[in-house]
Amino acid sequence: MMFLALMGVLAALAYLPQAIWGDRGDWRMALRHGMGGAFAYTGVDHFLRADTRYQPMIPDYLAPYDFGMVHITGALELAGAVGLLAPLWVWRRLGWPNLRPAAGVGLAMLLSVMVIANAHVAETGGRVEGLGGGDVYYALRPLFQPLIVLWALIASEAVAARRHPETAS
Repeated sequence: MMFLALMGVLAALAYLPQAIWGDRGDWRMALRHGMGGAFAYTGVDHFLRADTRYQPMIPDYLAPYDFGMVHITGALELAGAVGLLAPLWVWRRLGWPNLRPAAGVGLAMLLSVMVIANAHVAETGGRVEGLGGGDVYYALRPLFQPLIVLWALIASEAVAARRHPETAS
């Protein structure tokens, strides 16, 4: 839920200039920036606090792979953030297609797998360094995962794309 709150705050900050001076029509931009910023933060955090925050979340049956899994998921989160945040002109300049939908699907798939760690913490009554809250908080965290998956798919336009995506910025 802290991740969801971070996405919401960053999305609101991204939308604020548009709400004041813009056309108020590109709400997906705000969603995309909120999610991209949150994943950039947590992706870097996977490398900074792997052993204290993320490895303890891994279930025992995956413990032999915890170090690699934490770093791979951190790298994937950073790649997804770049995919969401890079302006479309970057992809055009590289001669690549718009990678936002692929980033959204990739992050949705990653979130679907990472729910295992959140469910493990809730089931075992564990704690995550840096995240306060009691048992109710940890029990609710996995239930919010589908909302974050949907956010990734809508913000990236992997689902419900605009009619003319080539004109988007």
